[in-house]
Amino acid sequence: MQSTEPTICTIDGCEKPVKRKALCYGHYMKQWRYGDPLHVPFKPKHDLLGERFGALVVAEYIPAKRSEGGSLWLCRCDCGRVTRVRTGDLRRGSAQSCGGAHHRYQDVIGIGGAHDRVKRMHGSASQHRCVDCGGLAAHWSYDHRDENERIDDKRGPYSLDPAHYEARCVPCHKRFDLDYLARIA
Repeated sequence: MQSTEPTICTIDGCEKPVKRKALCYGHYMKQWRYGDPLHVPFKPKHDLLGERFGALVVAEYIPAKRSEGGSLWLCRCDCGRVTRVRTGDLRRGSAQSCGGAHHRYQDVIGIGGAHDRVKRMHGSASQHRCVDCGGLAAHWSYDHRDENERIDDKRGPYSLDPAHYEARCVPCHKRFDLDYLARIA
């Protein structure tokens, strides 16, 4: 006598072996837990797609996993990085950016702190070529193009934004600063 029980899951398109009640393990467990072998996982109550939270814009929903502490959202930061953030962290405001060091800058630093910031972000100027002559650079030189420029009474103008610094050798740095002073005088 031959068995009439199927050996492949009876759900259309599923090719997995039967576990119980003519269903594979996955479909059987969905039937057992939810009463429906084709149950679709939870969708978020509130669709956050496209919403902005600080520097983050929500791009995609990632279904809940217990090991990750619940539902996550894939968010794109203004700096271009992509990060995963829990729903609660977005709603509470505890996640406002991707968490990169460049988002933690304070606006209360002086010219020395600004140069330290540039060195932390881009490395030592001596690891770069001079933007003017192509020789080995020695200094980070402020480009004088920041609309939020700061002025140090003793050392002159500077920027809090590392993007406004360029690597220059000593002669080119002096020439660049003297040309700038001549233009503004």
